[in-house]
Parts: sequence; C-alpha cells; structure tokens
Amino acid sequence: MDESEEYWAARKQRNIKGFLIVWFVLLVPWLPFAMLSGMAFDGGPTPQAYLFFWSVITYPVAVGIAAVSRKRVPLLVLLPLLNVIGFFASGAR
Repeated sequence: MDESEEYWAARKQRNIKGFLIVWFVLLVPWLPFAMLSGMAFDGGPTPQAYLFFWSVITYPVAVGIAAVSRKRVPLLVLLPLLNVIGFFASGAR
C-alpha cells in the first residue's frame, strides 16, 4: 500500500466518523419530534403526514444500522440521509 492509498483510506475513515457524529448529534432533537410527530395527522391522514411520521420514527433505526455496519459496508453510513430527505419532502416546516 503506497502513501496515496493510505491517505485515501484514512480520509474515508474520517468522513465515515464525521457522518456518524452528525447523525448522532441529530438524535438530540429527535426525541421532541418523535413525541410530537403524531400531531401530523391532525389535518387528516395525508401522504405527507405518513411520510413525516415514518421518517421521524425510523430515524434512530437508520442511525443504528449505519453505526453497526460502518466497517463492512461503509456506504451505509449515508442511510439516515433517506430519513432527512423524507422529513423535508413531507413539507415539514
């Protein structure tokens, strides 16, 4: 393994750790959102309400999968991004 391969391997590990830190920090405001996510259905059972509800409720599961499988499948560290995209796609403001 030459120097450039070692550099890119170290950089990849740093990026993976950085993403995991961001996902774990976003777990802090997750609890209030999770407790209030049921109020999304006050306007009726719309697809946006379901998308918001399930993206909020399944976020910790996605973070857990990303943390557990980061060594075997490093690309799975981006899995919680699907929940974040779902949260914003639901029209949550």
